[in-house]
Amino acid sequence: MMESIKENSARRTRYRVLAIDDSPEIIDTIRTALGSDFQLIAAVSPGQGLKLAAKHRPDLVLLDVVMPELDGFEVCRRLKADPGTRDIPVIFVTGMGSQGDELEGFSLGAVDFVTKPIEPVILQARVRTQIELASVRRALSEANDHMAIERELIAQIIISMRTDEQFCEDRLSWASHSCDTAGGDVVLSAKRPNGDEHVLIGDFTGHGLSAALGTPLVSHLFYSMTEADRPLDEILPEINNVLVKRLPVHIFMAAAAVCIPGNAENAAVWSFGNPDVLHLGTDGQWTHIASTELPMGIDRRSAPYPSCQQRLAEGEALYLMTDGSIEAVCPSGDMFGLTRVKDALERHTISPQAVIDVVLGQVAHPDEVDDMTIMRIDGGIRHQT
Repeated sequence: MMESIKENSARRTRYRVLAIDDSPEIIDTIRTALGSDFQLIAAVSPGQGLKLAAKHRPDLVLLDVVMPELDGFEVCRRLKADPGTRDIPVIFVTGMGSQGDELEGFSLGAVDFVTKPIEPVILQARVRTQIELASVRRALSEANDHMAIERELIAQIIISMRTDEQFCEDRLSWASHSCDTAGGDVVLSAKRPNGDEHVLIGDFTGHGLSAALGTPLVSHLFYSMTEADRPLDEILPEINNVLVKRLPVHIFMAAAAVCIPGNAENAAVWSFGNPDVLHLGTDGQWTHIASTELPMGIDRRSAPYPSCQQRLAEGEALYLMTDGSIEAVCPSGDMFGLTRVKDALERHTISPQAVIDVVLGQVAHPDEVDDMTIMRIDGGIRHQT
């Protein structure tokens, strides 16, 4: 990128400078000082200077402070208010030497001051320095814009890769929130040919693209192995081992997984460094199923993970969630916490999105919260179709 910046600078050696000063003598002095290295455009009135700045978009403006009609500060203010000229660096040329004048000029966006009488060598050095700095800033801004476009494209590719037409919503209601296009949470659900339902939510470390990179791997393994009629207790070690092999050591996935047999009122539950899986009974009582395993992607696994068996009858529900809602920070400085999440679930039992809205409405900085996913799995026998 820096080579590109240097090439752009080399292609244009005669920068365009606009001098706005009501004294023809000062204009002549500036022209002499800048010599043949710069293309000078001159204006002897503030109004003419503003018109020339809008028309020619110079690389830099040299601006007198004391002028009739409009002073230099007002001219600078108008240049900075115009989207077409606001990024042009402004150097004030003035005989005034008070600190207050310099502070006002800098507050308006000026980059430097040159005092009269003008020293040609100093003026030329300061003009060239500020123009080249502006040129570098423009090149960096263009590079950042290009990177942002590419990042958005990659994010959309990742999003499309982690969705699948096999996604089964028979028992599920769920919602996710992320401040990034490609968040680190993953939500998967599919039905085995034998009728078992497999569900997994995961939360990769970090934010943005780095956190989302593992989701296509997990999605592919989950859906392809479920379609091949593999049981979930075989799929989970395979996902773990692939993450260990393919991802950097600092990227791993907290997860919760559930297998619901098609002909039974129970479920097998696994948790990998994830917040408690919650069971809500028909009597309104909560059961917590705590994590028993490390997050996926840390250590290889050669045997199936043991599961926790949980009754899941008609009228009962399981709630799976990532830690974003629990760890969101309230204005008081404490975390939102699992107790508040449960209170919100009791008020909005069938609407995970309403629970997320409650969290966002009560935290200190909603635009800075981690990815949040909340899922409800309804109980009851489902006959194979």
